[in-house]
Amino acid sequence: MKIKKASNSKMIKAINEKSILNLIYMEGPIPRVKLAEKTGLSQQTITNIVNRLLSERIVLETSGVSNGGGRKPIPLIINGRNMYAIGIEIAVKYIRGTLMDFENNIITESIEQVPIYRDEEQPLKYIFRVVERLLEFVPNREALKGIGCSIQGIVDSENGIVVYAAGVRLNNFPLKEKIQEHFGYPVYLQNDANLLAIVENLNGTLASSRQNITLKFDYGIGGAAVVNKQLVHGADNVAFEFGHYKAFMGKEAYPCHCGSKGCLTTLASLSGLKRNEGYLLEEFSLGVREKNKQALQLFGKLESAISYAIANVITLLNPDHVLLTGQIIDTLTDELVPLLEQHVRELIPESCKKVKLIQLSKTPDESKLAVGLVMHEFFAVPIDQYYL
Repeated sequence: MKIKKASNSKMIKAINEKSILNLIYMEGPIPRVKLAEKTGLSQQTITNIVNRLLSERIVLETSGVSNGGGRKPIPLIINGRNMYAIGIEIAVKYIRGTLMDFENNIITESIEQVPIYRDEEQPLKYIFRVVERLLEFVPNREALKGIGCSIQGIVDSENGIVVYAAGVRLNNFPLKEKIQEHFGYPVYLQNDANLLAIVENLNGTLASSRQNITLKFDYGIGGAAVVNKQLVHGADNVAFEFGHYKAFMGKEAYPCHCGSKGCLTTLASLSGLKRNEGYLLEEFSLGVREKNKQALQLFGKLESAISYAIANVITLLNPDHVLLTGQIIDTLTDELVPLLEQHVRELIPESCKKVKLIQLSKTPDESKLAVGLVMHEFFAVPIDQYYL
């Protein structure tokens, strides 16, 4: 990764520092000479930046490794135990928070049960309570690098706005601004599917992939697309709302909260199953396993709709991986996933057959993923903020 010239010296400095930090994080332990080789920066520039990072205890020196003679290069690593982040999961029935260091050690957790959200200010009150409790356990407030928030819904992550989250009664709500004003730390907001995709692409099951899709079947249905290791945001930062793929017609084209009808989420999500068919997930799963006729008929319709939807987006985007997750996948793994694998492969063209359908053993805790969002932003190189 060669650093190109930009017109703003302050911006160049920020890019250079983030590039070095990113390399140490992704490839450390790594000596200074390797940093110079990989960035194209001079040894003096590397020394100046590294000395500053050492003084702030963001990076550490480790024991030198012999190179066959002469002075041993001293590898550098991220001082993950000296940096912290808070992750918040904003769910329909609760607000969960986790305080972790940058080595993924959990310091403490907190949760607020929510009987019902009555207005848009109520989620904020619960979030504030959880964050305030977590802050009491931060060893060094200056070492807290930010607060990450995960929410199921449509999110404009660039501007920190919850465009629409039906379950928590938020509509065009400036959540990032509200939290940032209250606590004074950087705040990052992302919907749950995009967040999962970011973390899994950074250092998870999709780390080796460059083109992939993440699909989450949960209270709602979320999707995220990654092209050339970059999350696809769309013109309005709300791209790949997979739950609103039009999947059902006729009498099964139930109205959706988005204003349309027949969306995948109206039946193939926890909320859709309950609202339109009267099933709780465990009850539906039991009915499928016990071969209940009504449950099996519905299961067949859902499996077919999901298979066609996945096959169509594979055909359009040609990903190398599709990651499946969410409570519906967790609960119906044995019954659903083998059928999806079989039918999707029957539906996609020969040119897309190399795609791999994978799943997580269990849907991750979103508050911990939200910590990963802070780490991602802290180490991200702000290339989009400069011009040649």
